[in-house]
Amino acid sequence: MVDVPSPPDLSPSAIAIYLRALADSEFRWEAAASATGLSHEEIAACRDELLASCLLSPVPDKEGRLVPVNPERAAANLAEPLEEAIRTYRNAVETTREQLLRLMPAYSSRTVSGTVDGGLEIVSDPTEVQWLVNQAAEKCTKEMLTVQPGGYRDPVALQGALPKELEAVNRGVRFRVLYQHTTRTQLSMRSYVSAIVEAGAQVRTADQLAERMFIFDREVAFIPKRSRSDQAPGAVVVREPVLISFLCALFDQFWVSAVPFIPEGPGYQNVSDDLRRAILGLLGQGLKDEVVARRLGMSVRTCRRHIATLMHELGVESRFEAGVRAAQLGLIEQATQE
Repeated sequence: MVDVPSPPDLSPSAIAIYLRALADSEFRWEAAASATGLSHEEIAACRDELLASCLLSPVPDKEGRLVPVNPERAAANLAEPLEEAIRTYRNAVETTREQLLRLMPAYSSRTVSGTVDGGLEIVSDPTEVQWLVNQAAEKCTKEMLTVQPGGYRDPVALQGALPKELEAVNRGVRFRVLYQHTTRTQLSMRSYVSAIVEAGAQVRTADQLAERMFIFDREVAFIPKRSRSDQAPGAVVVREPVLISFLCALFDQFWVSAVPFIPEGPGYQNVSDDLRRAILGLLGQGLKDEVVARRLGMSVRTCRRHIATLMHELGVESRFEAGVRAAQLGLIEQATQE
């Protein structure tokens, strides 16, 4: 390990003595005492501070004489060991990375949890998944496609992701992201969307979305690692070109039928009909309120309020009857035709 010196901590008295030394072109005991009123021992301590900070330097062949040093030169003298330490650590990091990354081909092609080798990698640790996604985003040069199902978004997470996404858009990456209609009423979400849209990203919303998905440069994709909703979090990393092409086509299908998210727009207003048809369609399938709410990314309470309004408008008394009545009136068929 490299011995890294601590940064200097100059006291006001030491600074005053340095300023007086500048005026006198050298450090003088009497002048220092006159400027600060300190005792000999206290002045000696201040002198030692200035020597440690490289702001005073002894004059060769003149024992005991100290002269003030340019602060920029002093900073360079102090920084030299730090810069050497940085170089040492950077070399160590690069050496470690080079040695370990030699094993990446074996890691990427391994068989995991019974899956067959085919450009797929199953990662169970959520922390590792996030790291891999971040790495892919940083290396992305052309296009990022994202599907984010669900309603309410964590404002802290949005603010944490914003700088990286803005940096990607600003370096020329085409960024398209899909959310559900229910995100339109969240103020922090509207602020976030406003920022990335202003930078050049495109955001749309749909009534229903399948699963979370990230695709970078049409070369690597991340999809959830689960066949059941109660499975532990994780991801399948996809690099197989045919599967990537399929996922991109799936994204484009959702994208075409989605509605542009205009942050300054009226929230639900321009997607209210879309939401109403989606609720009626799900009710017509006999789904419970909790399932309908989850599909649409809204709270059960909000979902039930929408359902009650629709039932009143249709003049029915049951949820299933509302779906059937909507089909008879052609409301659900309209959504299919469009």
